[in-house]
Amino acid sequence: MDLQLQGRRALVTGSSSGIGEAIVHMLAAEGARVVVHGRNRERAEKVAAEIGAAGVAIGELATEELVAGVHAEACAALGGNVEILINNAGGNARGNTSKPPAAISVEDFIANYRANTLGAVQLCQLCVPDMVAAKFGRIVNVSSAVAMQPNYMGADYSAAKAALNNFTVSLAGSLRGVNVTANVLTPGIIMVDGLLRFGRQRFGDPDMSFEDVSNRFAAENVFEMPPAGRLGMPDDLARVACLLASPLSGFITGANYRVDGGQVRGLN
Repeated sequence: MDLQLQGRRALVTGSSSGIGEAIVHMLAAEGARVVVHGRNRERAEKVAAEIGAAGVAIGELATEELVAGVHAEACAALGGNVEILINNAGGNARGNTSKPPAAISVEDFIANYRANTLGAVQLCQLCVPDMVAAKFGRIVNVSSAVAMQPNYMGADYSAAKAALNNFTVSLAGSLRGVNVTANVLTPGIIMVDGLLRFGRQRFGDPDMSFEDVSNRFAAENVFEMPPAGRLGMPDDLARVACLLASPLSGFITGANYRVDGGQVRGLN
């Protein structure tokens, strides 16, 4: 299927590795003009060279000024406004994966809200006016399964992702009849570089592939396997992201697309 992405201008945050890297590879393969974003210029430029990207945008998304700088750098590289915005940057800003909610500081909640919600919100606010004027825009906000099915630890991270989901639906509802959509893409457990390193260390083999590590995780019940019987790969997310970024997805908005192998036990 031709996703009609040829020449479309896209910014994917957090795309110098992991899920974001898989997304920019697939968007570029579909003909989109892509800006790779990251905090490390060397890594971002390596990915950009591999895919023939329009350019890179380097910087944290930790303050309004830094976010505005990333947006401006992306528009300059693209030679026009951002038509496709995929907010993938984020993560547990303070690493509170083992603290119960009552033990997490207010400062940690604020840090995770900044890292996982506010940067994406501001980029949406910067991009939406141009999208509305052009009568085309696609926004995909990458969330997490814990936004809908929180565990008993890491409440600061799961709350921030839940806020992102809520914002996305509100944004979609405000963009009526202008061909600008906003959707959530929700991964489950995905075999990104950090999980690969953890597996190689756990199993004592520095040369294990992603598939080998995933299979060992399943065989030894390191993680509870979802109904799909395996952990996710970045390309699993990238395929759905490209569909949501496509002009063909104009009747999909305010939706949550779970790519979790059935991990979340419930309906959206």
